[in-house]
Amino acid sequence: MLVGFGGIIASSSGAALLADATDAARRATRFGQQIALGTTAAFLSSAIAGALAAPVASLLGARPEDALVLRALVASGGIIAALSIVPILAIRAVPVAQHTLEAPTRNDLVRRFLAIEVLFVAVAGSIGALLHGRFVASRLGAIPSIVLVETLSLPFALVAAFTGALPIAVGALAMRHFLMFGASGTVNAFQLSSFTPAERAGANAFFALAWSAANAVGAILSGAIRSRLGPDGFTVNLVTLVIAYGLAALLTWRLFATHEPSGDVGARPLAVPDSRG
Repeated sequence: MLVGFGGIIASSSGAALLADATDAARRATRFGQQIALGTTAAFLSSAIAGALAAPVASLLGARPEDALVLRALVASGGIIAALSIVPILAIRAVPVAQHTLEAPTRNDLVRRFLAIEVLFVAVAGSIGALLHGRFVASRLGAIPSIVLVETLSLPFALVAAFTGALPIAVGALAMRHFLMFGASGTVNAFQLSSFTPAERAGANAFFALAWSAANAVGAILSGAIRSRLGPDGFTVNLVTLVIAYGLAALLTWRLFATHEPSGDVGARPLAVPDSRG
């Protein structure tokens, strides 16, 4: 809980500092770069922690899977996080204007953004994640169900791109999030089921690296487009998304339609309770 509190304080203060220190015209580009760096750092930290497990275990006279090793790695991460305050203190003072929005205007904006966050993440995405594997993938199979939701999500992205009405755009993006977030669990299961238990950690690290690289490039390009084109950049970004996901659906079907995951053949099953109860 304390880690969560600290993360919220650091991320919110850091985002505000970045916004204050950046010109409005460059702000979208700068936040795209921040997302790219954060995503890359998250992957590197996971990879480094995995690589350090054995040396730390040897130093402590323990096994890599022991709780003591995990505590040591977490503690080292906390020390590194604490040391990150040093470069932050070197940042020049950023003058911040003291005036604020009128309370009704500010509260209305907060309610709007909160409604979007809840609608996208807490409602649409969570429901999609629960329903896709249970009712769609189990009946159609992994690849047909993945391609189906990728294809069905495209019209909603196009509606959000070209509509001039905010409620319609929000609703369309919520439906797209419902479909795509739901398929993500099926994609992960299909990928890891294709490898043996001994190979899965390495394969997952490779997939995380590829995802991080693509996410970093996309964040930078998206921010640059929004910065250069202004509001029209939103439409351009969504049209680019439609093209990318359409190509992804085509390649997914062409490359994996006949693939049968065989990573669990001969593997000893773990005693995990059936999620269906």
